[in-house]
Amino acid sequence: MQREDTDPWYRQFWPWFIIALPASAVVAGLYTLWLAGQTTDSLVIRSDDGIDVVTERNMLAEQVALRLGIRAVVNIEPDTGAVVVTVSAPQDTRLPSSLKLQLRHPTMASRDAVIELQPAIPSAAGEPIWAGHFQSPPAGRYYLFLSPQDMPVSGDSWRLSGVWSGQATLRLDPADPDNNGSP
Repeated sequence: MQREDTDPWYRQFWPWFIIALPASAVVAGLYTLWLAGQTTDSLVIRSDDGIDVVTERNMLAEQVALRLGIRAVVNIEPDTGAVVVTVSAPQDTRLPSSLKLQLRHPTMASRDAVIELQPAIPSAAGEPIWAGHFQSPPAGRYYLFLSPQDMPVSGDSWRLSGVWSGQATLRLDPADPDNNGSP
């Protein structure tokens, strides 16, 4: 005895399964297009100078910090948002009255933070200390940049950088151009 299928094609499983595969690709493509339209490209440096000028300026500032012998230890309390920066430099180095600590998220500019650090009581070793506070403590991985608050675009401005991933203490050393230590 031979059995005939009397159900129409649209009541079968396999045609809908075959149709669902390309349909899901179309839906995923439309969602990706919508997502691309809703977000901005935060990896682009917004400056009239251009990426090469900004990069060269940052490298020169790191080299100035290396030449001056400036180093820093950043203590961040993620629970309270307190930030304490201890700067070590040779005795004859004139340090600024306030510092700027920038935290830049690798992919989302909306998560970036800038903290103004004010002088505090020097450490027991006599090293200058600056203190500040987060509005809301960040979580995740960030590029950290320490520089004078009003950093001019001149040859005597310095900058220290590092990568922070939530640790309580981070040591910032100037990037050696031969070592490629700058992010």
